[in-house]
Amino acid sequence: MKLKNVLPRIPEYEYIMVKENTPVEKLGELVRRHPGVRSIYVTDEEGKVLGEVSLGALIKNLTAERRCKSRISPRELLSCLVSNRAGDIMDRALVYAKADEEVEDVLDRCLRYNIKEMPVLDGKGHIIKNVGVLDLLGVLEDQV
Repeated sequence: MKLKNVLPRIPEYEYIMVKENTPVEKLGELVRRHPGVRSIYVTDEEGKVLGEVSLGALIKNLTAERRCKSRISPRELLSCLVSNRAGDIMDRALVYAKADEEVEDVLDRCLRYNIKEMPVLDGKGHIIKNVGVLDLLGVLEDQV
C-alpha cells in the first residue's frame, strides 16, 4: 500500500521549520513555545529541506557555554565558538519518506533508524506531512 493513499488518514505531527542561518538561541525559544515538537527541519529559501536539528544536538549546543566554563577541552571550545546557527548543528543525513513509497518500507526505515516521526517529502524536497511511526503501524494493522 502506497503512503500517498493513507496520508489523509494519518494525523500530522507538529514540527518546526527554520532557515540555516537561524540562531541556535531562537531554536531554543521555538522549542520552549512548542513543547510537544520533536522535529526541527532546516530549509533553504525555497523551503527545500536541507537537514534536521535533533533535540539532543540543540540541548548540547545550548548548554555548551556552561560546559566550556567548567572544563575546557579543545573540541568543546570549538563547539562554543562556531556552532551558533541551525545550519551548524543540523544533521544533513536526513531520513525521510516519499509519498509514492510503500508504507511497510517507510515503517521499516523508521524502525531501522529508531525514528519516532519522519517527514514525507515531495519531489522538490518540500515537506508534505510529518508522520509518526505508531500511526504507520496502525495503518498496516488496519489492513490485516
